[in-house]
Amino acid sequence: MNVLNPFEQEQKKLPTMLNVLTILTFIGSAIQLFSIPLSKFGMKFAKQALENPDALEKMSEKEVADLEKSVRVFDLMESNATLIWIITIASAALCIYGAIQMRKFKKDGFFMYVIGEILPIIALTIILGFSNLFIGGSSYISNLGVPLLMIILYATQLKHLK
Repeated sequence: MNVLNPFEQEQKKLPTMLNVLTILTFIGSAIQLFSIPLSKFGMKFAKQALENPDALEKMSEKEVADLEKSVRVFDLMESNATLIWIITIASAALCIYGAIQMRKFKKDGFFMYVIGEILPIIALTIILGFSNLFIGGSSYISNLGVPLLMIILYATQLKHLK
């Protein structure tokens, strides 16, 4: 407490780990919001590659099959774009809101964050199908591994929250 001003309350310092996690959440949520428009560019290039005989000759059979599957997934995403946008925006908003609440030392923020991380996994699995959402090792890491890691890391900080 400040001796000169006894009415000024001492601010509780945000633990470093919690500070880093919330900053990563803000960055990750921004990336999540930009991922759908960027996926349209990826879809455009994938379709062009499938139409280009020279590009197809340079690819292995597995690469062509993976490319064809990704185009099918992009087409499925495009046909459900509005619903996917709503889910993406809602989950990013929940994660951001949860992170802000945790910066204020509120335990409810953790639960909001967890909902924001789990919501897209469940909803996109229902909309796109498990085999379309998880098309390779990297999709398991990005769709399951990173959210699970962040939830676990935030759970270690629950001791600082009220």
